[in-house]
Amino acid sequence: MRSFVRRLVFLCAVLALPATVFAQDAVLTGTITDSTGAVLPGVTVTAVNEATGNNYETVSDAAGVYRIPVRVGAYKITANIAGFGNVTRMGVQLLVGQTITLNLQMAPSTLQETVTVTGEAPLIQTQSSELAGNIDPRQVQDLPTAGRNWMSLALLAPGNRTNAQGSLPVQDRVDVREFQLNVDGLQVTANLGTGNQPRYSEDAIGEFQFISNRFDATQGRSSGVQVNAVTKSGTNSLTGTFVGNFRDSRWNANDPVLNTKVPYKNQQYSGTIGGPIILNKLHYFANYEYEHQPLTSIWTTPYPAFNVTKNGTHHVSLSGVRLDQELSSKMRLMGKVNHSSLLDPFGTGNSNYPAATAQNKEHSTDVVGEFTSVLSNRALNTARVGYASYGIDQSSLTTWSNHWQAANGITNGGPNLTFRGFRSNRNSNIPRYRNQNTYTIHDDFTYSYDAKGHHDLKAGGEYLHMLDDTRNCYQCGGTATVNGGPVPANITSLLPDPFNADTWRLSDPALGAIATRYTVGVSDSSAFLTPAHMWKYGAWAQDDWKIGRKLTLNLGARYDLIWNGFAQSVTFLPWELPNRPQDAKNIQPRFGFAYRLTDRTVLRGGAGLYYDDVLNPNILFPMQPLTIAVIAVDNPPPRRADFVANPFNGPLPTFDQALARFCNAGGGRPDNPAYTAWAASGFAGAAPCLLRDLAEMSAIPAYSHVTHSWQSSIGIAQQFGAATALQVDYVQTNSRNEKAIQDNVNVTFNPATGIPYGYSDVRHRAYPQFGVVGSSPQIGKSDYYGMQSSLTKRMANHWQASVTYTLSWFYSQDPPPLSGLNEYTGPVPIDMGNERSLSVFDQRHRAVFNGIYEVGHGFQVSGIYFYGSGMRDQIVCGCDARDLQIGSIDRLRVDDPQGPDGSIIPRNSFVGNPIHRVELRLMQRIPLGGKASLAGNLEVFNLFNRKNYGVYDLTETSGTFLQPQPSTNLSFSQRTVQLGFRLTF
Repeated sequence: MRSFVRRLVFLCAVLALPATVFAQDAVLTGTITDSTGAVLPGVTVTAVNEATGNNYETVSDAAGVYRIPVRVGAYKITANIAGFGNVTRMGVQLLVGQTITLNLQMAPSTLQETVTVTGEAPLIQTQSSELAGNIDPRQVQDLPTAGRNWMSLALLAPGNRTNAQGSLPVQDRVDVREFQLNVDGLQVTANLGTGNQPRYSEDAIGEFQFISNRFDATQGRSSGVQVNAVTKSGTNSLTGTFVGNFRDSRWNANDPVLNTKVPYKNQQYSGTIGGPIILNKLHYFANYEYEHQPLTSIWTTPYPAFNVTKNGTHHVSLSGVRLDQELSSKMRLMGKVNHSSLLDPFGTGNSNYPAATAQNKEHSTDVVGEFTSVLSNRALNTARVGYASYGIDQSSLTTWSNHWQAANGITNGGPNLTFRGFRSNRNSNIPRYRNQNTYTIHDDFTYSYDAKGHHDLKAGGEYLHMLDDTRNCYQCGGTATVNGGPVPANITSLLPDPFNADTWRLSDPALGAIATRYTVGVSDSSAFLTPAHMWKYGAWAQDDWKIGRKLTLNLGARYDLIWNGFAQSVTFLPWELPNRPQDAKNIQPRFGFAYRLTDRTVLRGGAGLYYDDVLNPNILFPMQPLTIAVIAVDNPPPRRADFVANPFNGPLPTFDQALARFCNAGGGRPDNPAYTAWAASGFAGAAPCLLRDLAEMSAIPAYSHVTHSWQSSIGIAQQFGAATALQVDYVQTNSRNEKAIQDNVNVTFNPATGIPYGYSDVRHRAYPQFGVVGSSPQIGKSDYYGMQSSLTKRMANHWQASVTYTLSWFYSQDPPPLSGLNEYTGPVPIDMGNERSLSVFDQRHRAVFNGIYEVGHGFQVSGIYFYGSGMRDQIVCGCDARDLQIGSIDRLRVDDPQGPDGSIIPRNSFVGNPIHRVELRLMQRIPLGGKASLAGNLEVFNLFNRKNYGVYDLTETSGTFLQPQPSTNLSFSQRTVQLGFRLTF
């Protein structure tokens, strides 16, 4: 069936390509009337892009309605019909994603006269109920952005709920994908479950739209937000820029955590050029950016000997080329390619053992092509083909000549060590290489017609094939759990050099005395390679039905199918059952309305169902047991003194040897005879066979449903005068079937107390022949309630500004725990599941102001003020008092200086400090003659040097409990100065 559906979608898309299609960034619509108010059919309406000369034309229908899908930009609009004077509107600015209503009135005339009106488009949308904010070209270019990261400006949009600036447009909920990133109509979102997102130069991004709630049915695979960005294109004038930006730690205040200036020097250079190849017909735009930053990381552990400093250089390279061709007034062609690369020599210093840090490389490439044409005044079709790739390459800075995989050429990374309240928490997949490749075919047909009002009906479909080539060296360096007692007093002599594991005294009895467990991964001949595939299909119908002049209904339905989204292609008994069905019941009805109370006031609202995307780890982890065996060895009392250095009391088993020595290798294999005898003895003594650990196994079909959310809103938008608008909306999002990883489901519960039996109680494991087994059931819940508002004043009288404010509550609920394959239905302690409280993503207040003021004589002042009340987070013990051999359930106290044994740490009770930031930019532009100019700018971030913290040590048994931790994110940095210049021609 899957093969047939794929071929059918591909065939339909290919057949559609030579047909007429039309790409659109925005829509201009309206009604044309005469001086008495009667509608005028048959009026020719022409929209000419003032920069490119591109010409868009249509004719008003029997109801006097016209509709023109266009690219973003400023337009000259002309309406003409015999017997009436021509009407022209100049300087009508359309932003990405907008549907702007521009009504025109024509007067009878026997003369060939033209009435020209200069006026901008309305600030509010009267025919759409979605909640969206636009970051316009002036904001992208002229607002202060440290590091020139355009996506940091997403913080300006109403409804945004993130504090950090970076490559994610929303707060990172890790395993819950709440956004899609679309650039020039192509979905480029990286779903690796780690890393960042594709990068683009700020000078290549023209503008973008942030839809926070209730986007229409043409977009999907997000339970929260859509970000729609468009890149710049060439114009009829040869134009270009050369930009330089410079930061130096000597100009900055001290780091608020380290109380010193962390040395770095940052240089960014960017160049663009664009113009006509054929005037009014064929245009090009190209860009290149390079960033070079020598930097330093400093560690702040409780042990001075471990507080090392690392020096290295950060590099980023960004480039792109775009071509746009107008084949005729109704046919266009566009092609674009972008590429980025990044190198981070190490991570941010923190309070854990420095061996956890790693080098990180990232790369991305996307290619998109569009062929465009208008079919008629009523019908058009949009088609798109594209390719998007994003990848990471990560390696440890620690070398180990005795690495378990040294014979296969791997000497990168020593074993992870998990002490009580202190650890070397290097990612267990490092060294690793991952590369996501997504191939897209998209088709969208629009037809306008009249039936009890005016309808703009969109219907379409898309196909995406995702291939994730992953080589995770999963657990190949090993992990020693050494929390059977306090951290050894001589730990600094046991682990003297964090970056040379050959110096670690792993055989010392001080480690063996507290070592309880060791895990290590071995691979078959695939050498840890795990290629994963998903096939994604979408279909939709969206009808924007205008009933009279006041009411518009936005009616839509969408269907999404993600084939193999829960690794249904994998069978691995007893955990992953055969013939698991696809999650195919994903129809999403959507309803909205926009009611025009007056020409300047719109009441809007609606509700709808939205299904999420699926992250690639949903497939990768369930596939790993087929090629990777994670071996677990316990060290029960009396513990072996050399256990950490020699956990197997001999050489590491190969993959095939491990399968033969496992108590049960899984996949339907029988129990090892040694295990059978051990079980018959009541599990007396140490295990005579190896235990197999498994991570994030796919849950049974009852718990394998794509995350979805019900979104609803009601609000009002009001325009004041020609330049100011206010929007206030109540929004609610109820999200269900969220991914809720449970790191050990190989447990059972005492029916009398609801307390789980500890891992060391072998006979009470759900499957005693296995070790720690994780699962990924989709049974989480969250609820968001917010009042979001924005006040916008566009550029007029030399200044523009906007302010957003959100008052919100965010709740989440821990799901019931799994016992083996199924939920445990009895009562359990509150730290084990079913507790609902405010989420770690709850933030009560959030306000953002931004403004740009053209002072005169070439001077400009711009700035941003950001306020966010304290974010919640979870405090943990760091002691694994439940004896589950995991860190995710760690609220029960034992030997904890912060509370008595047996007490439970409240859920998400920690609230961090509020964040206040003021960013200021001063610029002077000097004319050089003609269109050329040179601008110099001074930018100051965190102007008043407020101490803002994004990370705290929340482990109660840690020596740095509650202390803020260093962060490289620009939202939490000290006062920073950036100097720059911009040459424009």
